[in-house]
Amino acid sequence: MTRMRDIAEQLGISVSTVSLAMNHKDLGRVNAPLAEKIRATADQMGYRPNLHALGLKLNKSHAIALICHTGPDDPFLSALTGGAQAAATDAGYILITIPVSDVPGAEAEAIQTALQRDVDGIVFAADYYRRRDIPIVPDTTPFVFLDCISTGSNPVATEVIADEVQGSYEATSHLIAAGHTRIGYIGVDDDRYLARHLREKGFRDALREHLGPEATPLVVNALDPSITAGEAAATQILTGPQADRPTALFCFSDRTAFGAAQAARAHSLSLPGDLSIVGFDNVEYTSEFFSPRLTTVELPHQRMSAEAVRQLVHLIESPRSAPQRIKVPCPLIHRDSVRAHR
Repeated sequence: MTRMRDIAEQLGISVSTVSLAMNHKDLGRVNAPLAEKIRATADQMGYRPNLHALGLKLNKSHAIALICHTGPDDPFLSALTGGAQAAATDAGYILITIPVSDVPGAEAEAIQTALQRDVDGIVFAADYYRRRDIPIVPDTTPFVFLDCISTGSNPVATEVIADEVQGSYEATSHLIAAGHTRIGYIGVDDDRYLARHLREKGFRDALREHLGPEATPLVVNALDPSITAGEAAATQILTGPQADRPTALFCFSDRTAFGAAQAARAHSLSLPGDLSIVGFDNVEYTSEFFSPRLTTVELPHQRMSAEAVRQLVHLIESPRSAPQRIKVPCPLIHRDSVRAHR
């Protein structure tokens, strides 16, 4: 392991001069060309700061915790932890991931576990977008919400969420650009999901902007986001005179879209020839194996978790920062389930 002493010997200077340059305290104390040379030499020699020693000096552990309400079968877990890990590494922090189940006392135990490891801050990640209470943590421990918001109307903690309205707006606009004017929306009839109102809003906003205020939204809510419930809701939309039947469907989730495809085939409709479909989530086991491959809106968990870690690091370094709500765009993933309507 390369030490500051090794760098000093290589350049023929004192260890204190190397220390000033490596800790960016060289301004006015070490001439600028020499400071840059010291840092370049450190990189070439593979120098890495001793985070433990630095933590003792600054009273920081350079470790942060990700407490996530999720299970091993969560399709978003890999992206969520991967984005957080990459951002933590970039910022010079160690990430400790603590999964918890949604049972009483589980989160409190996870918080205690994190605090026992002297973490500098905590990211709290929900299993789906929802409201949640403020966790009981010491005032000196910064925290950030990921894919959830506080119970108040204004954020009392920094929150990183997906821009659900924007994603739905783009999906619906894509169908309209393909020539579809009779577009149905299959939502979900469960108020646990805050996304149900946001995704429907994006759908309605796009219809109103592109087709005019006289456009009549065709909305049917499934009982839940399952394939079976999606099939039942789509059957309700597709049953009736052909002249009134939609030529395209935008669905609350990829699983809802999968159910809608089953209902379409039961009505002898081809995809996307007779019916175009767009989903939401971009879950691999539905969107990639959907036939035809499903056009969908991606929930950007990797970018969201990376942003949550960056915001947490900012709070650790600037603890007086005001809470804010950050929306991460949801990209439309173009595949094969949408066809131009003539």
